[in-house]
Amino acid sequence: MASVEEIRFPLATCAIVSVCCVALFAVCCDFAASTNPWAESNSRAVAITVDDLPGAVPGTGRAAGNLKDLKRINRLIPRILNAHRAPAIGFVNEWKLQVPGERDTRVALLQSWLDAGLTLGNHTYSHISFQTTPLAQYEDDFIRGEVVTQALMKTAGQEEKYFRHPYLATGPTPETKAAFDIFLKDRGYRVAPVTVDNDDWQFNDVLGAALEKKDKQLANRTKQVYLAYMSTVFDYYESVSRSLFHRDIPQVLLIHDSGLTAECLDQLLTNLERRGYRFITLDDALADPAYATPDLFIGPEGFSWLLRWKLAFGQQADWQKEPDPPAWVMNMSNDIRCAKQKH
Repeated sequence: MASVEEIRFPLATCAIVSVCCVALFAVCCDFAASTNPWAESNSRAVAITVDDLPGAVPGTGRAAGNLKDLKRINRLIPRILNAHRAPAIGFVNEWKLQVPGERDTRVALLQSWLDAGLTLGNHTYSHISFQTTPLAQYEDDFIRGEVVTQALMKTAGQEEKYFRHPYLATGPTPETKAAFDIFLKDRGYRVAPVTVDNDDWQFNDVLGAALEKKDKQLANRTKQVYLAYMSTVFDYYESVSRSLFHRDIPQVLLIHDSGLTAECLDQLLTNLERRGYRFITLDDALADPAYATPDLFIGPEGFSWLLRWKLAFGQQADWQKEPDPPAWVMNMSNDIRCAKQKH
């Protein structure tokens, strides 16, 4: 669930798949499931992906953030991930590094992820939407967004190889989407899909406002409701997985590098462990045959690949059924963002 400030747009016309292609694809999926070691395992698995490093600022996507806050969240999040033995990848917007007098310190925040045994990916330089950006400009922003991250990873003996579309907007037309996919492949990158999508950014807005006002009651309520919401989110996407693939596929969870995540990640991962999940790398998740399912969706809406894959099965990408946060959270988040835009 993503947006220009993570606010949804109306669903555009989806790609149509011929009946014969759908039937052939379904047969292939059934065969893959029957020969897939994942299908024989009772354990659930999830890859953790974290967007908007070195920090998602409450109430806006246009601020580079307070360095003190960024140090805190980028100290806590890797520590919690390691405590749960959860490999993770953080997707970087390098424009947030370019604060005069703070560049080296902000780059060190990314280095701390690598020092913790985690990895990094490209999220474009400036977090622009593919839906409203010409292809050449989008490619330029991608290239600009790999300069620092790629150098850090090379020094650490790693290779930057994953890209996450901001707002999960994968292209306004089939032609531009296909052209950018070729561009990524030529540069040695792969799209990082998302199966467990959610609106954690809205909870982060409310939590940020509560902490700013020193409203402990609202802060605690926000965290509790967020964790309950995430259980509902997993219920939903697990059911979609079983409907499409007749099993629990390895999931890919999207969360943000935020104060909310720093506060709630330990309990969130504990809750997932109680659901029977183990934590795996993005490489391992994408090795499952389910991820070979074509993403046929074209439109301005950004949402889970599980819903996009429905098109390959001849179904509708019915994103309207995805769980929303409580109305009071959505309303408060919207009010907070509107107020910040006026300033």
